Amino acid sequence: MRRARRFWWLGLALALAGCVETASPMLVPVPRAAPEPSRFGEIKTFSRSFPNPPARANADMARDFLDLHFRLESGHELRMFTRFEVPLTLRVTGQPVPTLDHDLDRLLGRLRREAGISIKRVSDPDAVITVEVVPSREIRKILPSAACFVLPNVSSLAEYAADRRAARVDWTRLTARETAALVVPSDISPQELRDCLHEELAQSLGPVNDLYRLPDSIFNDDNVHTVLTGFDMLMLRAAYAPELRS
Repeated sequence: MRRARRFWWLGLALALAGCVETASPMLVPVPRAAPEPSRFGEIKTFSRSFPNPPARANADMARDFLDLHFRLESGHELRMFTRFEVPLTLRVTGQPVPTLDHDLDRLLGRLRREAGISIKRVSDPDAVITVEVVPSREIRKILPSAACFVLPNVSSLAEYAADRRAARVDWTRLTARETAALVVPSDISPQELRDCLHEELAQSLGPVNDLYRLPDSIFNDDNVHTVLTGFDMLMLRAAYAPELRS
């Protein structure tokens, strides 16, 4: 009952979304802009995050939810709401750096606690989500200006490169999410790697848009926030509410 009351605005919002017109397909991954080279050393780590809850009306959050889920950063509209409908598992491949395990485990713990998303780390090659750690030069071959990005319905950068014109890897033509690859660089600072993990894992699970009007969200191209906020966790919790489906 409590959950149903919390998300009453989503039912209305998603019903209204059916009126959205579709745009032409755009076969690009969702990237995070490459940062300027860091002048600082190793980041300090903290025991736990305490994000502030969102401070806005339900009607505003319903609008934010629609704009985050039904558009790409490019402005192209998405015709369907999509999320994973299978038990979520995650694995790491490639060349992981020493700080990745700590930051990834903390992030997965937050997703379980704050967003109510049941996701666990495995070594199984059939994992739903793959975090692939590769040199930056491999990323620049696909998106020269990106630091990291998420790819739908593939498990590696090589798989995407071999089939990058297929409908299944086109965000504008998705009807469901089956797998995803988070491609992150192995040769950036620990803080930049942590930031990539937060934004790209959140976008693999939920919104693939950024909105400049959101002052309290990682889904904002200004990069004011580099780790998931209370608002972001609420958007993810709403996306995986039992009342919704792809």
